[in-house]
Order: sequence, then C-alpha cells, then structure tokens
Amino acid sequence: MTVPSPQENGVPPRGRKPVATWTLMLLAVAVTLLLPDWTGTGALLPAWFMAAPMLLGLVGAWLAFRFGRLGWAMASGILGLVLVPGLLQTIVLVSGP
Repeated sequence: MTVPSPQENGVPPRGRKPVATWTLMLLAVAVTLLLPDWTGTGALLPAWFMAAPMLLGLVGAWLAFRFGRLGWAMASGILGLVLVPGLLQTIVLVSGP
C-alpha cells in the first residue's frame, strides 16, 4: 500500500513561510494602534476601523490554514479577535471609566 504525497492530497508543501499571514497580523496591530485619539482632537475614525483588525486577523488565519500552518492560523485568529477588546480594556485600566 502506497501513501500519497502531500501534493497529491492537495496539501501545499511545508517549506513555505506564511508571509501573508504575518503581514496581515502586523496590519491588524497597526490599525488597532490608529484607534485611540493620540492627539486629543476628538476626531473619530470611521466605525469600520473597529472591525478591521478582526477581519485582517481572520483572513490571515484562513491563509495560514490554507497553507497547512495550523499554529499560525490559530495565532492570527486569536490576535484578530483580541486586539480591539484588549485595547479597550487597557484604555479603561489606564485612564479610568
């Protein structure tokens, strides 16, 4: 009985680095850091900025999973889901309610 190669099963080779996932994770962190009003002007960003880190993290997770990188997929998904709530909790703890 022969075992099919990973390429025959449709699984991509493991030697590739998940650069797209890393890029999307960094973009999610950058968008999250744009959310606070650092200058104190009171100008608000569009509401979709709150969802952008989650979407970027989940797209990065999908890409990593597609290339067979389950660990990176979980890391990207968790990062995307935790960034905005973590930022809000940090702001509340630092500046108060």
